[in-house]
Amino acid sequence: MNEFNRNLPLSSSAPVGEILLAETAVRIELPPSLHRLAVERYEALRKYIERDSSPLAGRVRIFYPQGSMAIKATIRSRKREDGFDIDIVAELILASTTAPAAVLYLLFTALNGEKGSLYHGKVERNTRCVTVHYEDGMHLDITPSILIDERDPRRSMIFHAKAEQPEATHRRLEMNSYAFVDWFNARTPIDLSFVEAYAKKAYAFDHRSIRADAEVKPVPAHSTTDGGKSATVVAQQLLKCNRNLKYVRRPGRMPPSVMIATFSGETAVPGNSISGALDAITDLMLTSLSAAQAQGRLIDVRNPCCPADRFTDRWPENLAAQATYIDDLKLFRQQLAALMSEGLSLEDKRKLLALMFGEGPARAVVEDFSARLGESVRQGTRRIATTGRVVPATVAAAAVTRPAVAQPRGHTFYGVRWTVESRCGAVAVGQTYLLPPLSSGGALVVCP
Repeated sequence: MNEFNRNLPLSSSAPVGEILLAETAVRIELPPSLHRLAVERYEALRKYIERDSSPLAGRVRIFYPQGSMAIKATIRSRKREDGFDIDIVAELILASTTAPAAVLYLLFTALNGEKGSLYHGKVERNTRCVTVHYEDGMHLDITPSILIDERDPRRSMIFHAKAEQPEATHRRLEMNSYAFVDWFNARTPIDLSFVEAYAKKAYAFDHRSIRADAEVKPVPAHSTTDGGKSATVVAQQLLKCNRNLKYVRRPGRMPPSVMIATFSGETAVPGNSISGALDAITDLMLTSLSAAQAQGRLIDVRNPCCPADRFTDRWPENLAAQATYIDDLKLFRQQLAALMSEGLSLEDKRKLLALMFGEGPARAVVEDFSARLGESVRQGTRRIATTGRVVPATVAAAAVTRPAVAQPRGHTFYGVRWTVESRCGAVAVGQTYLLPPLSSGGALVVCP
Protein backbone atom coordinates (compact mmCIF):
# COMPACT_ATOMS: atom_id res chain seq x y z
CA MET A 1 0.00 0.00 0.00
CA ASN A 2 1.59 3.28 -1.06
CA GLU A 3 2.05 6.52 0.83
CA PHE A 4 -1.04 8.11 -0.66
CA ASN A 5 -3.55 5.62 0.73
CA ARG A 6 -4.27 7.62 3.84
CA ASN A 7 -5.54 10.60 1.83
CA LEU A 8 -9.11 10.99 0.67
CA PRO A 9 -8.94 10.81 -3.13
CA LEU A 10 -10.88 14.04 -3.68
CA SER A 11 -9.84 16.02 -0.60
CA SER A 12 -7.99 19.30 -1.03
CA SER A 13 -4.92 17.89 0.72
CA ALA A 14 -4.57 14.70 -1.33
CA PRO A 15 -1.66 14.38 -3.79
CA VAL A 16 -2.36 16.21 -7.04
CA GLY A 17 -1.91 13.03 -9.07
CA GLU A 18 -4.48 11.19 -6.97
CA ILE A 19 -7.03 13.98 -7.39
CA LEU A 20 -6.48 14.05 -11.14
CA LEU A 21 -6.96 10.28 -11.38
CA ALA A 22 -10.20 10.45 -9.41
CA GLU A 23 -11.51 13.36 -11.48
CA THR A 24 -10.63 11.51 -14.70
CA ALA A 25 -12.42 8.38 -13.51
CA VAL A 26 -15.58 10.39 -12.84
CA ARG A 27 -15.54 11.75 -16.38
CA ILE A 28 -15.06 8.39 -18.09
CA GLU A 29 -17.63 6.58 -15.94
CA LEU A 30 -21.09 5.97 -17.31
CA PRO A 31 -23.17 8.85 -15.86
CA PRO A 32 -26.30 8.22 -13.75
CA SER A 33 -28.71 9.21 -16.53
CA LEU A 34 -27.24 6.74 -19.04
CA HIS A 35 -27.12 4.10 -16.33
CA ARG A 36 -30.86 4.61 -15.73
CA LEU A 37 -31.51 4.34 -19.46
CA ALA A 38 -29.49 1.12 -19.63
CA VAL A 39 -31.51 -0.36 -16.76
CA GLU A 40 -34.79 0.60 -18.44
CA ARG A 41 -33.72 -1.10 -21.68
CA TYR A 42 -32.53 -4.16 -19.80
CA GLU A 43 -35.98 -4.52 -18.21
CA ALA A 44 -37.83 -3.87 -21.48
CA LEU A 45 -35.75 -6.47 -23.31
CA ARG A 46 -36.29 -9.06 -20.59
CA LYS A 47 -40.07 -8.66 -20.85
CA TYR A 48 -40.01 -8.66 -24.65
CA ILE A 49 -38.11 -11.93 -24.93
CA GLU A 50 -40.84 -13.60 -22.83
CA ARG A 51 -43.87 -12.14 -24.63
CA ASP A 52 -46.62 -14.60 -25.51
CA SER A 53 -45.71 -14.70 -29.20
CA SER A 54 -42.01 -15.27 -28.54
CA PRO A 55 -40.52 -18.67 -29.42
CA LEU A 56 -38.84 -18.43 -25.99
CA ALA A 57 -42.05 -17.76 -24.03
CA GLY A 58 -41.80 -19.77 -20.82
CA ARG A 59 -38.28 -20.92 -21.70
CA VAL A 60 -36.17 -18.30 -19.92
CA ARG A 61 -35.06 -19.60 -16.54
CA ILE A 62 -33.17 -16.48 -15.45
CA PHE A 63 -32.02 -13.21 -16.98
CA TYR A 64 -28.98 -11.53 -15.42
CA PRO A 65 -26.28 -8.95 -16.15
CA GLN A 66 -22.65 -9.91 -16.55
CA GLY A 67 -19.47 -8.03 -17.35
CA SER A 68 -18.78 -4.38 -16.56
CA MET A 69 -22.33 -3.36 -15.68
CA ALA A 70 -22.56 -6.13 -13.09
CA ILE A 71 -19.37 -4.99 -11.31
CA LYS A 72 -19.95 -1.21 -11.75
CA ALA A 73 -17.04 -0.79 -14.14
CA THR A 74 -18.83 0.48 -17.26
CA ILE A 75 -17.20 3.47 -18.95
CA ARG A 76 -18.25 5.91 -21.63
CA SER A 77 -17.15 5.45 -25.21
CA ARG A 78 -14.68 7.98 -26.61
CA LYS A 79 -17.22 8.73 -29.36
CA ARG A 80 -20.94 9.08 -28.78
CA GLU A 81 -21.79 7.07 -31.89
CA ASP A 82 -19.80 4.13 -30.53
CA GLY A 83 -22.09 3.98 -27.50
CA PHE A 84 -21.44 1.30 -24.90
CA ASP A 85 -22.57 -2.24 -24.37
CA ILE A 86 -24.40 -4.10 -21.63
CA ASP A 87 -23.68 -7.80 -21.34
CA ILE A 88 -26.60 -10.03 -20.37
CA VAL A 89 -27.05 -13.78 -19.96
CA ALA A 90 -30.38 -15.40 -20.82
CA GLU A 91 -30.37 -18.87 -19.30
CA LEU A 92 -32.73 -20.92 -21.44
CA ILE A 93 -34.71 -24.07 -20.71
CA LEU A 94 -33.65 -26.14 -23.72
CA ALA A 95 -32.24 -29.62 -24.27
CA SER A 96 -28.50 -29.69 -23.70
CA THR A 97 -28.12 -31.41 -27.06
CA THR A 98 -29.51 -28.42 -28.97
CA ALA A 99 -27.01 -27.40 -31.66
CA PRO A 100 -25.05 -24.20 -30.90
CA ALA A 101 -26.21 -22.47 -34.09
CA ALA A 102 -29.81 -23.43 -33.33
CA VAL A 103 -29.65 -21.85 -29.85
CA LEU A 104 -28.28 -18.58 -31.23
CA TYR A 105 -30.82 -18.55 -34.06
CA LEU A 106 -33.68 -19.16 -31.62
CA LEU A 107 -32.61 -16.20 -29.49
CA PHE A 108 -32.17 -14.04 -32.60
CA THR A 109 -35.68 -14.93 -33.78
CA ALA A 110 -37.18 -14.17 -30.37
CA LEU A 111 -35.57 -10.73 -30.24
CA ASN A 112 -35.94 -9.70 -33.87
CA GLY A 113 -39.65 -10.45 -33.86
CA GLU A 114 -42.04 -9.82 -36.70
CA LYS A 115 -41.66 -7.03 -39.25
CA GLY A 116 -42.74 -3.75 -37.66
CA SER A 117 -42.23 -5.02 -34.11
CA LEU A 118 -40.19 -3.26 -31.42
CA TYR A 119 -36.69 -4.54 -32.22
CA HIS A 120 -37.09 -5.82 -35.78
CA GLY A 121 -34.10 -4.91 -37.93
CA LYS A 122 -32.06 -3.80 -34.93
CA VAL A 123 -30.87 -7.28 -33.97
CA GLU A 124 -27.59 -8.90 -35.00
CA ARG A 125 -26.60 -12.53 -34.55
CA ASN A 126 -22.95 -12.84 -33.51
CA THR A 127 -20.59 -15.73 -32.75
CA ARG A 128 -21.56 -16.12 -29.08
CA CYS A 129 -24.35 -13.62 -28.49
CA VAL A 130 -27.18 -11.69 -30.08
CA THR A 131 -26.90 -7.89 -30.09
CA VAL A 132 -29.71 -5.34 -29.98
CA HIS A 133 -28.59 -1.96 -31.36
CA TYR A 134 -30.08 1.41 -30.38
CA GLU A 135 -29.95 4.60 -32.41
CA ASP A 136 -27.95 6.44 -29.73
CA GLY A 137 -25.11 3.90 -29.97
CA MET A 138 -25.98 1.79 -26.93
CA HIS A 139 -26.16 -1.93 -27.58
CA LEU A 140 -27.17 -4.90 -25.44
CA ASP A 141 -25.35 -8.20 -25.93
CA ILE A 142 -27.47 -11.17 -24.85
CA THR A 143 -25.63 -14.48 -24.48
CA PRO A 144 -27.83 -17.59 -24.43
CA SER A 145 -26.85 -20.34 -22.00
CA ILE A 146 -28.14 -23.70 -20.83
CA LEU A 147 -27.66 -24.89 -17.26
CA ILE A 148 -25.31 -27.86 -16.96
CA ASP A 149 -26.39 -29.19 -13.58
CA GLU A 150 -29.50 -28.27 -11.56
CA ARG A 151 -27.48 -28.85 -8.38
CA ASP A 152 -24.85 -26.30 -9.47
CA PRO A 153 -26.83 -23.15 -10.36
CA ARG A 154 -25.47 -20.82 -13.04
CA ARG A 155 -22.69 -23.14 -14.18
CA SER A 156 -23.75 -23.26 -17.77
CA MET A 157 -22.69 -23.82 -21.32
CA ILE A 158 -22.64 -21.05 -23.87
CA PHE A 159 -22.33 -21.48 -27.60
CA HIS A 160 -19.67 -20.53 -30.14
CA ALA A 161 -20.95 -20.71 -33.71
CA LYS A 162 -19.79 -18.45 -36.52
CA ALA A 163 -22.58 -18.37 -39.07
CA GLU A 164 -20.19 -18.56 -42.02
CA GLN A 165 -18.28 -21.58 -40.67
CA PRO A 166 -19.28 -25.25 -40.90
CA GLU A 167 -21.14 -26.89 -38.04
CA ALA A 168 -18.13 -29.05 -37.23
CA THR A 169 -16.32 -25.95 -35.94
CA HIS A 170 -19.13 -24.95 -33.57
CA ARG A 171 -18.51 -25.47 -29.86
CA ARG A 172 -20.06 -25.54 -26.41
CA LEU A 173 -18.10 -23.68 -23.71
CA GLU A 174 -18.50 -23.97 -19.95
CA MET A 175 -18.91 -20.72 -18.02
CA ASN A 176 -20.16 -19.23 -14.76
CA SER A 177 -20.14 -15.45 -15.09
CA TYR A 178 -22.74 -15.19 -12.30
CA ALA A 179 -20.33 -16.69 -9.76
CA PHE A 180 -17.47 -14.54 -11.06
CA VAL A 181 -19.47 -11.35 -10.46
CA ASP A 182 -20.21 -12.46 -6.90
CA TRP A 183 -16.51 -13.27 -6.38
CA PHE A 184 -15.37 -9.90 -7.72
CA ASN A 185 -17.92 -7.84 -5.78
CA ALA A 186 -17.08 -9.67 -2.54
CA ARG A 187 -13.38 -8.84 -3.01
CA THR A 188 -13.97 -5.19 -3.90
CA PRO A 189 -16.48 -3.82 -1.36
CA ILE A 190 -17.39 -0.15 -1.28
CA ASP A 191 -14.68 2.10 0.18
CA LEU A 192 -16.19 4.61 2.58
CA SER A 193 -13.76 7.27 1.35
CA PHE A 194 -15.64 7.27 -1.95
CA VAL A 195 -19.16 7.44 -0.53
CA GLU A 196 -19.67 11.19 -0.54
CA ALA A 197 -16.90 12.69 -2.62
CA TYR A 198 -17.08 10.34 -5.58
CA ALA A 199 -20.88 10.32 -5.73
CA LYS A 200 -21.05 14.13 -5.68
CA LYS A 201 -18.54 14.34 -8.51
CA ALA A 202 -20.42 11.84 -10.63
CA TYR A 203 -23.65 13.79 -10.26
CA ALA A 204 -21.91 17.09 -10.98
CA PHE A 205 -20.72 15.90 -14.38
CA ASP A 206 -24.03 14.38 -15.47
CA HIS A 207 -25.82 17.08 -17.46
CA ARG A 208 -28.07 14.82 -19.51
CA SER A 209 -31.82 14.36 -18.96
CA ILE A 210 -33.85 11.31 -19.96
CA ARG A 211 -36.76 10.31 -18.90
CA ALA A 212 -44.98 -14.53 -13.08
CA ASP A 213 -41.94 -13.73 -15.25
CA ALA A 214 -38.64 -15.51 -15.37
CA GLU A 215 -36.37 -14.85 -12.43
CA VAL A 216 -34.36 -11.69 -12.97
CA LYS A 217 -31.29 -10.34 -11.26
CA PRO A 218 -31.41 -6.51 -11.38
CA VAL A 219 -28.61 -4.38 -12.76
CA PRO A 220 -26.62 -2.97 -9.81
CA ALA A 221 -27.46 0.60 -8.88
CA HIS A 222 -25.19 3.43 -9.93
CA SER A 223 -22.40 4.28 -7.48
CA THR A 224 -24.06 7.63 -6.73
CA THR A 225 -27.12 5.93 -5.27
CA ASP A 226 -25.73 2.90 -3.45
CA GLY A 227 -22.89 4.50 -1.52
CA GLY A 228 -19.90 4.56 -3.81
CA LYS A 229 -17.43 2.00 -5.04
CA SER A 230 -14.04 0.50 -4.40
CA ALA A 231 -10.85 2.25 -5.49
CA THR A 232 -10.03 -1.03 -7.23
CA VAL A 233 -13.11 -0.68 -9.47
CA VAL A 234 -12.19 2.92 -10.26
CA ALA A 235 -8.66 1.82 -11.15
CA GLN A 236 -10.08 -0.89 -13.39
CA GLN A 237 -12.17 1.68 -15.26
CA LEU A 238 -9.09 3.82 -15.85
CA LEU A 239 -7.16 0.81 -17.17
CA LYS A 240 -9.98 -0.02 -19.58
CA CYS A 241 -10.01 3.57 -20.79
CA ASN A 242 -6.25 3.43 -21.38
CA ARG A 243 -6.60 0.11 -23.22
CA ASN A 244 -9.43 1.44 -25.42
CA LEU A 245 -7.34 4.48 -26.34
CA LYS A 246 -4.38 2.30 -27.34
CA TYR A 247 -6.47 0.00 -29.52
CA VAL A 248 -8.44 2.60 -31.49
CA ARG A 249 -6.38 2.01 -34.62
CA ARG A 250 -4.85 -1.38 -33.86
CA PRO A 251 -6.04 -4.47 -35.73
CA GLY A 252 -7.20 -7.52 -33.82
CA ARG A 253 -8.86 -7.99 -30.47
CA MET A 254 -8.28 -5.96 -27.32
CA PRO A 255 -7.17 -7.57 -24.04
CA PRO A 256 -10.47 -8.72 -22.50
CA SER A 257 -12.07 -6.64 -19.77
CA VAL A 258 -12.80 -9.77 -17.74
CA MET A 259 -9.05 -10.54 -17.63
CA ILE A 260 -8.40 -7.06 -16.22
CA ALA A 261 -11.25 -7.60 -13.74
CA THR A 262 -9.70 -10.87 -12.58
CA PHE A 263 -6.32 -9.28 -11.87
CA SER A 264 -8.14 -6.39 -10.19
CA GLY A 265 -10.03 -8.74 -7.88
CA GLU A 266 -6.88 -10.66 -7.02
CA THR A 267 -5.01 -7.50 -5.97
CA ALA A 268 -7.83 -5.71 -4.15
CA VAL A 269 -7.09 -4.56 -0.60
CA PRO A 270 -9.31 -2.45 1.69
CA GLY A 271 -8.55 1.25 1.89
CA ASN A 272 -6.29 1.40 -1.13
CA SER A 273 -5.89 4.58 -3.16
CA ILE A 274 -6.63 4.74 -6.88
CA SER A 275 -2.93 5.08 -7.68
CA GLY A 276 -2.13 2.22 -5.30
CA ALA A 277 -4.74 -0.01 -6.95
CA LEU A 278 -3.44 0.88 -10.42
CA ASP A 279 0.09 0.07 -9.35
CA ALA A 280 -0.94 -3.31 -7.89
CA ILE A 281 -3.12 -4.39 -10.83
CA THR A 282 -0.63 -3.43 -13.53
CA ASP A 283 2.25 -5.00 -11.60
CA LEU A 284 0.48 -8.37 -11.38
CA MET A 285 -0.67 -8.21 -15.01
CA LEU A 286 2.78 -7.28 -16.25
CA THR A 287 4.45 -9.99 -14.17
CA SER A 288 2.00 -12.66 -15.38
CA LEU A 289 2.10 -11.65 -19.04
CA SER A 290 5.89 -11.31 -19.05
CA ALA A 291 6.32 -14.75 -17.49
CA ALA A 292 4.14 -16.30 -20.19
CA GLN A 293 5.99 -14.39 -22.90
CA ALA A 294 9.38 -15.53 -21.59
CA GLN A 295 8.19 -19.14 -21.76
CA GLY A 296 6.90 -18.71 -25.30
CA ARG A 297 3.28 -19.32 -24.35
CA LEU A 298 0.07 -17.31 -24.29
CA ILE A 299 -1.33 -16.27 -20.93
CA ASP A 300 -4.13 -18.44 -19.59
CA VAL A 301 -6.52 -16.63 -17.22
CA ARG A 302 -9.44 -18.63 -15.83
CA ASN A 303 -12.60 -17.90 -13.89
CA PRO A 304 -11.61 -18.46 -10.21
CA CYS A 305 -15.09 -19.90 -9.63
CA CYS A 306 -15.17 -22.13 -12.71
CA PRO A 307 -11.75 -23.33 -13.92
CA ALA A 308 -13.14 -24.55 -17.24
CA ASP A 309 -14.25 -20.98 -18.02
CA ARG A 310 -11.22 -19.54 -19.83
CA PHE A 311 -11.21 -15.75 -20.08
CA THR A 312 -8.31 -15.55 -22.55
CA ASP A 313 -9.51 -18.06 -25.13
CA ARG A 314 -9.67 -15.41 -27.91
CA TRP A 315 -6.92 -13.01 -26.80
CA PRO A 316 -3.99 -12.90 -27.20
CA GLU A 317 -4.11 -14.33 -30.71
CA ASN A 318 -0.33 -14.75 -30.76
CA LEU A 319 2.88 -13.79 -28.96
CA ALA A 320 3.13 -10.53 -30.91
CA ALA A 321 -0.26 -9.39 -29.60
CA GLN A 322 0.79 -10.34 -26.08
CA ALA A 323 4.09 -8.44 -26.44
CA THR A 324 2.23 -5.32 -27.59
CA TYR A 325 0.14 -5.18 -24.42
CA ILE A 326 3.19 -5.90 -22.26
CA ASP A 327 4.78 -2.77 -23.75
CA ASP A 328 1.56 -0.84 -23.07
CA LEU A 329 1.64 -1.84 -19.42
CA LYS A 330 5.30 -0.92 -19.03
CA LEU A 331 4.62 2.53 -20.46
CA PHE A 332 1.51 2.98 -18.31
CA ARG A 333 3.45 2.22 -15.14
CA GLN A 334 6.12 4.75 -16.09
CA GLN A 335 3.44 7.36 -16.78
CA LEU A 336 1.65 6.60 -13.51
CA ALA A 337 4.86 7.05 -11.52
CA ALA A 338 5.50 10.38 -13.25
CA LEU A 339 1.91 11.54 -12.66
CA MET A 340 2.21 10.82 -8.95
CA SER A 341 5.58 12.57 -8.74
CA GLU A 342 5.69 15.97 -7.05
CA GLY A 343 8.39 17.02 -9.51
CA LEU A 344 6.09 17.76 -12.46
CA SER A 345 4.19 20.95 -13.23
CA LEU A 346 0.43 20.86 -13.58
CA GLU A 347 0.78 21.37 -17.32
CA ASP A 348 3.10 18.36 -17.55
CA LYS A 349 0.56 16.31 -15.60
CA ARG A 350 -2.14 17.40 -18.06
CA LYS A 351 -0.02 16.17 -20.96
CA LEU A 352 0.50 12.85 -19.17
CA LEU A 353 -3.23 12.46 -18.51
CA ALA A 354 -3.92 13.10 -22.19
CA LEU A 355 -1.51 10.35 -23.20
CA MET A 356 -2.97 7.96 -20.65
CA PHE A 357 -6.71 8.61 -20.97
CA GLY A 358 -7.33 11.00 -23.87
CA GLU A 359 -7.14 14.72 -24.48
CA GLY A 360 -10.79 15.46 -23.67
CA PRO A 361 -10.88 14.15 -20.09
CA ALA A 362 -7.37 15.49 -19.37
CA ARG A 363 -8.14 19.03 -20.45
CA ALA A 364 -11.44 19.17 -18.52
CA VAL A 365 -9.89 17.67 -15.38
CA VAL A 366 -6.97 20.11 -15.23
CA GLU A 367 -9.12 23.13 -16.07
CA ASP A 368 -11.49 22.32 -13.21
CA PHE A 369 -8.65 21.57 -10.84
CA SER A 370 -6.97 24.86 -11.77
CA ALA A 371 -10.19 26.76 -11.09
CA ARG A 372 -10.30 25.34 -7.56
CA LEU A 373 -6.60 25.73 -6.91
CA GLY A 374 -6.81 29.41 -6.07
CA GLU A 375 -8.99 28.66 -3.06
CA SER A 376 -6.48 26.08 -1.82
CA VAL A 377 -3.72 28.69 -2.16
CA ARG A 378 -5.70 31.25 -0.17
CA GLN A 379 -6.53 28.67 2.49
CA GLY A 380 -2.84 27.84 2.80
CA THR A 381 -3.14 24.14 1.92
CA ARG A 382 -1.16 24.45 -1.32
CA ARG A 383 1.44 26.64 -3.00
CA ILE A 384 2.61 26.90 -6.59
CA ALA A 385 6.32 26.80 -7.30
CA THR A 386 7.90 28.99 -9.97
CA THR A 387 8.30 25.87 -12.12
CA GLY A 388 4.52 25.46 -12.13
CA ARG A 389 4.61 22.58 -9.64
CA VAL A 390 1.68 22.40 -7.24
CA VAL A 391 3.03 21.50 -3.81
CA PRO A 392 1.69 21.19 -0.25
CA ALA A 393 1.98 24.36 1.81
CA THR A 394 4.54 22.74 4.13
CA VAL A 395 6.88 22.05 1.21
CA ALA A 396 6.58 25.56 -0.16
CA ALA A 397 6.89 27.27 3.20
CA ALA A 398 10.28 25.70 3.86
CA ALA A 399 11.68 27.40 0.75
CA VAL A 400 10.28 30.89 1.33
CA THR A 401 12.59 33.79 2.22
CA ARG A 402 10.63 36.83 1.08
CA PRO A 403 7.37 36.06 -0.71
CA ALA A 404 6.94 37.32 -4.24
CA VAL A 405 3.55 38.78 -5.09
CA ALA A 406 2.34 38.03 -8.59
CA GLN A 407 -0.44 39.84 -10.46
CA PRO A 408 -2.42 38.44 -13.41
CA ARG A 409 -1.35 39.57 -16.90
CA GLY A 410 -3.92 38.00 -19.23
CA HIS A 411 -5.47 34.64 -19.94
CA THR A 412 -4.05 31.81 -22.06
CA PHE A 413 -5.45 28.48 -23.26
CA TYR A 414 -4.09 26.78 -20.15
CA GLY A 415 -4.42 29.36 -17.40
CA VAL A 416 -3.29 32.88 -16.52
CA ARG A 417 0.11 34.49 -16.95
CA TRP A 418 1.38 35.87 -13.64
CA THR A 419 4.20 38.39 -13.44
CA VAL A 420 6.31 38.61 -10.28
CA GLU A 421 6.40 42.15 -8.90
CA SER A 422 8.72 41.66 -5.92
CA ARG A 423 11.71 39.47 -5.29
CA CYS A 424 11.72 35.97 -3.73
CA GLY A 425 15.13 34.30 -3.70
CA ALA A 426 16.27 33.65 -7.28
CA VAL A 427 12.98 34.74 -8.85
CA ALA A 428 13.52 37.81 -11.00
CA VAL A 429 11.22 40.79 -10.76
CA GLY A 430 9.16 41.07 -13.94
CA GLN A 431 9.55 37.40 -14.89
CA THR A 432 6.31 35.84 -16.19
CA TYR A 433 5.11 32.35 -15.27
CA LEU A 434 2.22 30.37 -16.75
CA LEU A 435 0.20 29.20 -13.74
CA PRO A 436 -3.37 28.01 -13.10
CA PRO A 437 -5.94 30.81 -12.63
CA LEU A 438 -7.28 31.82 -9.24
CA SER A 439 -11.00 31.26 -9.03
CA SER A 440 -11.73 34.87 -8.03
CA GLY A 441 -8.61 36.85 -8.85
CA GLY A 442 -6.13 38.49 -6.46
CA ALA A 443 -2.45 38.19 -5.78
CA LEU A 444 -0.67 34.85 -5.69
CA VAL A 445 2.27 33.92 -3.47
CA VAL A 446 4.89 32.20 -5.63
CA CYS A 447 7.62 30.13 -3.98
CA PRO A 448 10.72 28.57 -5.60
